[in-house]
Amino acid sequence: MNPSLKPTIQDLLHRASQVQPRSTVLTFQFENVYASGLKSKKQVSQQDIENFNRFGCKFYQLERGGQVTWHGMGQLVAYVVIDLKSFVKLSAKCFVNKVLLQSVVNVLANFDVQGTISDENPGVWVINSQGEEEKIASVGVRVRHGVTEFGIALNIDPDLKFLNTFEMCGLKSKQATSLKRELEKRGEVSALPSIDETADLFAKEVAKALEMEKIDKVDI
Repeated sequence: MNPSLKPTIQDLLHRASQVQPRSTVLTFQFENVYASGLKSKKQVSQQDIENFNRFGCKFYQLERGGQVTWHGMGQLVAYVVIDLKSFVKLSAKCFVNKVLLQSVVNVLANFDVQGTISDENPGVWVINSQGEEEKIASVGVRVRHGVTEFGIALNIDPDLKFLNTFEMCGLKSKQATSLKRELEKRGEVSALPSIDETADLFAKEVAKALEMEKIDKVDI
């Protein structure tokens, strides 16, 4: 295929929104970027963007929920595209908490890492030795005509300076962690899965949450 004709993420999401899509998980890694959600669309200044650029990261404004966060190498991004109307009593909130975030918690449990879901601060958190929350996964979703777009970002082995230098998700005092860091605390870093392995685990958990035998998965 001519590389210039290869569909982009936005192309795929647009096509999915036009028809009743097959339930699908799209998984990938971004190049290092900062992305803003709708909540902070008017709050990001030119100075902020210049600071992001100095870190070698481009900046993008997205039409998803949430605020500014980082995506890049060492982080699994998974977009779950489903038609909520195809499932019984599956609201957008239930989709976020019981499908997306709980699937992340279940993936972490495979490595004896306890993730928690907070109603106050969306995402998945790990409690450190000082009893403080550290963010290991973020979430951002949009629903159009009952079809979900975007999804989660799970820190596997990113350079945490990108997440801990600037204010992420509007949380001034919160730090980010990763699966690698949590395993290092126990001297078990050899158990660290690859992005692809984690993507497979996540897709399986999403299928279970939706009570499906299997869900289509596309690696991009």
